[in-house]
Amino acid sequence: MTPFYFVVASLPFALYLLAIAGLHAGGRARVVSGRRDCMALALATSGLFFIGPGQIAPTLNSLWAWGAGVWGWIAALYFFAALLVSLRFSQRYVVYNTTQDALRKTLTQTALQLDDEARWSGAAMNLPGLGVQFYLDVSPLGRTATLVRIGRDQSSNGWTRLGRALDAELKATAPSSRSWRSALWLFFAVLGGSLLVADYLCFARYFDEICEAAATFFRI
Repeated sequence: MTPFYFVVASLPFALYLLAIAGLHAGGRARVVSGRRDCMALALATSGLFFIGPGQIAPTLNSLWAWGAGVWGWIAALYFFAALLVSLRFSQRYVVYNTTQDALRKTLTQTALQLDDEARWSGAAMNLPGLGVQFYLDVSPLGRTATLVRIGRDQSSNGWTRLGRALDAELKATAPSSRSWRSALWLFFAVLGGSLLVADYLCFARYFDEICEAAATFFRI
């Protein structure tokens, strides 16, 4: 892999890892909508797309018609494709920096404030008065859980109210123990920081080569 390809592929992913480290570094859990989480992951992998499948699109005919501007169309296509995929994940919430037991307790308190008929059934919860039904999917890596809707007949307003109420309740919750959280934060921070340092060293050592490769890659 050339230095240019390495920088294009790793720089967005390094920033994504540092953002995840920031979510785990605080003392409280963070709620992120499924759409934002999906778009963030799409941006993190955008470099891999442009050095891989993205190179298939700018054929000789498209370059002759659009010139280097064809990359703008490819970027727009990638963005709207990612947005289309993210719409499927719109009615879900990803909760970072929390444990399953702590989140279930907070969810129970939040749900009962919004709907007196809210009930757990295993890992699933039903809020009939709010028009919301979901199950709790816990990441095997720990300290990350996802509220995934069950069925298609869901209330968008109910999901919005649930997300806001859960975020407010988590912010009011006392910070959790730092032992495991610190280790997970350090893992993402070291990995993202290492990639960022590697990108900096590539720029410092191969700057002219990277600029020349970029000009050739984008047909400038």
